[in-house]
Amino acid sequence: MPIEIIIAVGAGLLCGFLNTVASSGSAVTLPVLILMGLSPAIANGTNRVPVLIAALIASISFLRAGIIEWRLAFKILTPTVIGSIFGASLAVYMPQDYIKLLIFIALLCAFLLLFSGIKKLIEKEFEENLRYSGFEIGILFAIGLWLGLIVLDGATYMLLALIAFVRLPLLKANAYKNLAILATSAIALALFSAKGEVNWEIGGIMALGSIVGGFFGAKFALNPLAKIWTFRFLVTVILLELIHMGIQQF
Repeated sequence: MPIEIIIAVGAGLLCGFLNTVASSGSAVTLPVLILMGLSPAIANGTNRVPVLIAALIASISFLRAGIIEWRLAFKILTPTVIGSIFGASLAVYMPQDYIKLLIFIALLCAFLLLFSGIKKLIEKEFEENLRYSGFEIGILFAIGLWLGLIVLDGATYMLLALIAFVRLPLLKANAYKNLAILATSAIALALFSAKGEVNWEIGGIMALGSIVGGFFGAKFALNPLAKIWTFRFLVTVILLELIHMGIQQF
């Protein structure tokens, strides 16, 4: 088996696992796709294939576990999906230098947010009524916009928003986060595919790994230890992303 296939499957597996239990799986797959010789635009489109498949596998697992309620899912998905349509449409025309700058700003904000009391929120089980007003709708729309534009770290913002603003406990937040990733990735993939910016061969190979990663990620997310390790995964991956981008820039 060629080494490229092994690397692609392994990257897909890590992407599926990380995106399911925390986020930032694209921090693994995007650099790998570019190293394989894909342009940033095609890498951005191709990356949606393993992300979509992993989210599908994870969502099925959460559905079988009875975590997802469709009424709440509709409320969360509606503004998120609308935002993703705008984001994916914008991504097709946005210059690559702008995208890199946006990624760096988003990474820095995500890292700072992790040390602003988010750890306590992740480990807390909320007993109050869920929040869903104009403010929460606006937040979900903005995150959907980012998920459509550049999926990288969009899952981080979705997870944190569902915990901090909508007031979902970690397990449910992870379930609805994956459902949102599934819907927004499907829309973005369709738009990128229409523009010819998807390498289906490489994306399909990565998707094979993401199936396994998404399955085991969902199993792990159902474990009580997920409350502790989710925060650690988020800090580690985002810190590595910031170091990687800093090296590239300087």
